[in-house]
Amino acid sequence: MPDTPMVNADHSAYGLELEMSLLLPSSAPAPWGAAVHEAARILVDKPWQQGSRAFVDLCTLSLLLFARTHVGDCVPGDVPVTELREALSGPADREPQIVDEIDRALTETGQGYDPAGRRSTPLWSIFNAARDQYGGRIGASLLADDIEPPAPGPSPMRAAAGRLAQFLTAYPEQAREQATAPAVAPGPLIIESDRIQIVTAKSLRPLRCSQDDPVRMVRVDGPEATLECEQGHTSGHWELEAARVRMAAARAMGTHPSVQGKHQLQELLVGSTELPRHSDPRQANCFLREPEHPIVGRDDIFARINRLIDERS
Repeated sequence: MPDTPMVNADHSAYGLELEMSLLLPSSAPAPWGAAVHEAARILVDKPWQQGSRAFVDLCTLSLLLFARTHVGDCVPGDVPVTELREALSGPADREPQIVDEIDRALTETGQGYDPAGRRSTPLWSIFNAARDQYGGRIGASLLADDIEPPAPGPSPMRAAAGRLAQFLTAYPEQAREQATAPAVAPGPLIIESDRIQIVTAKSLRPLRCSQDDPVRMVRVDGPEATLECEQGHTSGHWELEAARVRMAAARAMGTHPSVQGKHQLQELLVGSTELPRHSDPRQANCFLREPEHPIVGRDDIFARINRLIDERS
């Protein structure tokens, strides 16, 4: 494992670096990376510990900057704050007008949905999540003929556009010139381990593939997290989120959550989607949590639990 700086993972694991890394897949074109870094520079002083709301703001502003600069000589830093504010302003009861503009920009750059291959690019997935008016409910309703499709509601991007327009109203241009954002480069994070576990409040479960084979490798690239088992099966997993894998790796290695490259760990504890995103699995799980009153004569209880898990897997 390469040398990496030790950091306070409890602070950095929920910060701007993590959110930027989730928006920077290695397959994205260079103008997209420039848009993400400029958006981060503008929003660098926002309270990133708030999590998802700040992430949607960063995503929305990045998409707008990309749409305005993906062709021609203009770079994201050249787009005036006043232009950004005007583009984001609009009636609060309607979806933002920038949706169609972003859609066209992604299609023109080959980052849109591929109907022939029935696949989405990472940038299209990022865009779809931000503009989704159904909160993921539309797929579930299609499974039952007797349930009417849900009515659309406000998308995350609608609320983000309103917050950004208000934020940019009082944002001085000189503040943008003086701001700096973390230098986060696009690139995958690959973790190899003989013990990759999903942690809930009351359980520790070895991560297994769809064929029920033990998983030995997880890979994160932008917003996507995939696994590979010892039989070579590669797939996604409903409890494997890119952010949670990066936070788990940051805690295990004492690194920044935007770390890249291939690393080998003895154990990787990934928080389940049942837990709040910011949770530390060791503190959230009843078996791993430090006891308030140590049990006399049972100092090896954690080692015994791990041995039992290994035997059953």
